[in-house]
Amino acid sequence: MTKLFSFLSAVILLFSSCKKDNTPVAANDILPVTGTTVATGSFTSGVHASSGSVKVTKDAANKIYLVFENFKTDNGPDLRIWLSPNSSGSPYQEVGLLKAVSGNFYYPLDASYNYTANNRVLIWCKQFSVLFGSAVLQ
Repeated sequence: MTKLFSFLSAVILLFSSCKKDNTPVAANDILPVTGTTVATGSFTSGVHASSGSVKVTKDAANKIYLVFENFKTDNGPDLRIWLSPNSSGSPYQEVGLLKAVSGNFYYPLDASYNYTANNRVLIWCKQFSVLFGSAVLQ
């Protein structure tokens, strides 16, 4: 009985230590250069509480960035950043996976992103097709 208990304890320890941790780490990669703000917006909650601001900046070399400041939202699976003309999530341009659920971070945008026509920044859970929060760029 003692050997069985020891074996089961070892198996439980092995499997629990291999569990993947999906908790995002706060990304405080502040934009390293100053730039001209082209558009700004404030996050409002969708199905989950979301707050903070987002802006589009252009640096001296005309590189464009989507900058999140004091951002906060709930954690969830498969969270994406989408640009869209509306809050329904269709159509959209995907910027990338959400880097963090809180903090300051940015995404470079190339010329293919039309942030004027797609002026809504969506925090979208792709797995469950749920809007966590959004901001309108003005």
